[in-house]
Amino acid sequence: MLRFVFLILGTAFGYILIRAGVSSYDVIRDMFLLKSWHMYGVLGIAVPVSFLGIQLWKKLLRQPLLGGETEWNVEKLSKNHVVGGLISGAGWALTGACPGPALAILGYGLYSGAFIVLGIFLGTYVYAWLEEKRAR
Repeated sequence: MLRFVFLILGTAFGYILIRAGVSSYDVIRDMFLLKSWHMYGVLGIAVPVSFLGIQLWKKLLRQPLLGGETEWNVEKLSKNHVVGGLISGAGWALTGACPGPALAILGYGLYSGAFIVLGIFLGTYVYAWLEEKRAR
C-alpha cells in the first residue's frame, strides 16, 4: 500500500514539475544567466512549503516515514557539503535538470532524461567507489 502512495505522490510531483516548467532546459539556462526569475519564484515557494511540511511532520508524527529512527539529526555544515553543492550545481547547469526534474523529463518521454538520470547514477557510483577507496 505504501508503494502505491509513493507512486501517486511521485507522479503528482513529476506532473507539478512539468507544469511549472522546471524541466525545461531553457528555463534552467535562463535562471543561471539571470535572464528569468521564474525558477527563483518556484524555488522561493518550494523551500518554505517544504520547511513547513517537515516541521509539521516532525511535530505531529515524530518519526521519519521510512526509517526507524526517532531522532531528526542535522549535520553541521562541512567542506564536503560545499564541494558536493558545487558539483551538483555544475551538473544542474550543464544538463538543465536536477534529480527530480530529470526523472520528470524521463517520465514525460524525453530521451534526454535517460542521459541525465544515467549521469546521476554514474556520479553516485563513482562517489561511492572513491569513498570506499579513501576509507581503506
